[in-house]
Amino acid sequence: MSSPLSSSAALPNAPLASEVEGDEPHSGIRLQTRRDGLRQVDYSAFPRMSIDSDKQLGLMLNESNSGLCLITCTDERVGSLLRVMVRSLHGHVSRDVVARVVWSKEATAGRYRLGLALLRETQPRMVRVRYEADQRTRTTGE
Repeated sequence: MSSPLSSSAALPNAPLASEVEGDEPHSGIRLQTRRDGLRQVDYSAFPRMSIDSDKQLGLMLNESNSGLCLITCTDERVGSLLRVMVRSLHGHVSRDVVARVVWSKEATAGRYRLGLALLRETQPRMVRVRYEADQRTRTTGE
């Protein structure tokens, strides 16, 4: 059975199976439990000068309470700050974080694995929507 990540037909910049299965550098002792799972992320340098500046796509390989591991097409300098928006399976932003690049490792096919330490998380803002029927019921008592 072939891995869906071994083919890049659906996504031209999809990671290869060998990139997903490798281990990232670490000290040998993990203080946090990692949760594996591929998710699409949008990221950019923090702070940005404009809303469209240098927005990049990547894949989150795993996450913990203190960090993320990403596959990207561009190398990011260790120590740089990124704003990362993790997408849910439905495409909505499920996490919006500012993180520092703590390690970067070249992977195959011109891709890079990044280890990020979370610095700040902002919760997605819930927007309450009222439908016209709800408004009519409240004002007329129907």
